[in-house]
Amino acid sequence: MLPLIKRLVKDERGTVIVVIAVIFTILLGFVALSVDTGILFVQHSRLGRAMDAAALAGAQELPDRDKARQAALDYAGKNNIDPGTLNISFSVDNKQIILSGTKNVDLVFAKFLGFETSDVNARAVAVIKPISIVKGLMPVGIGDDQLPLTEGQDYMLKGGAHDGAPWRGILKYPGYGDGGADYRELACHGYNQNIKVGDTEGKVSGDKSGPTMQGVTDRIEACTDGCTWNHYTEECPRVALVPIYHDTGESVTVVGFASVFIDRVDGQGSNSRLWARYINHTISGETDDSVPDSYLNSVRLSE
Repeated sequence: MLPLIKRLVKDERGTVIVVIAVIFTILLGFVALSVDTGILFVQHSRLGRAMDAAALAGAQELPDRDKARQAALDYAGKNNIDPGTLNISFSVDNKQIILSGTKNVDLVFAKFLGFETSDVNARAVAVIKPISIVKGLMPVGIGDDQLPLTEGQDYMLKGGAHDGAPWRGILKYPGYGDGGADYRELACHGYNQNIKVGDTEGKVSGDKSGPTMQGVTDRIEACTDGCTWNHYTEECPRVALVPIYHDTGESVTVVGFASVFIDRVDGQGSNSRLWARYINHTISGETDDSVPDSYLNSVRLSE
C-alpha cells in the first residue's frame, strides 16, 4: 500500500511541474503582449507627432509642391523618420499636403514567442487657408490689378509724383488723421486694429512721403541680421503685412492680404517710391475659404 501512495505523490508532483510550466508560458505571453503593446503605442504616438510636424512644415511652402515636399522631408529627417518610408501627396489645388509613413519597431519579450519586430503607421494632413482678418497692416498695399503675385517679385507699394497718378498709394485707416507722425508710426509698426476682407478704406490725399518713408526706413534699419527676401528671421521687421485692395475711385475695398519683405526706398521727397517683394509667409489667424484673392495663409492640421 505504501509504495502505491508514494508513486501517486510522485506522479502528482510531475503533473504540477507541467501545469506550472504551462501557466508560466501563458504569463510570459501576457507580459510580452503588455510590454510590447506599450512600446508600440509610444512609438506610434511619436511617429504621429513627427508626421504632424512634418506636414505643417511642408504646408507652409504650399502651393509650391517641390518646396513643400522638401520641407516635409527635411523636418521628418530631423525627427528620425527615414525619408524613404514616407509617402507624400497633394490635393489638386495644392492647398493640402498628405503624409503617410511607417516605422519598424523592435520588440522585447515577444521575441521569445518568435516575433522580432512590428510596424506602426501614421498619417497627417495639413492645409493652408486664406486669412480673412489681419492686425498690424502697413498703410500701403497692392492693387488687385497686379494679381497674381509671384514670390520674390518686386511690387511698388507707394508711387512718386513723377509716376503720374494723383493718389500715391497711402491708405487712411479708421482713427488716424492726416498728421505726419501718424503715418510714420503706421509705416513702422502697422495699424493696431483689425482689418477684414470686404472693409472699405480711405485714401490719403496729398503726399505723406516724408513721414511714411521715415517709418519704412526705421523698419529697414531695425533689421540687424542681414535678412533678404528669401532668407529672413521670423521676427524680422522688414517682413510686413499689407492689404490687397480693389480701387473704387474715392476709396479702396480690401479683397485679401499678403506678406511682403520691405526691399528698398528710392527717390526723394514727393518722388520717393517704396518697393517690396512678395513672400510666401504664413501666420496664425481667422480664415475664410471663400476669400479668393488672399496671398496670406494660415496652416493647420485637418486630420
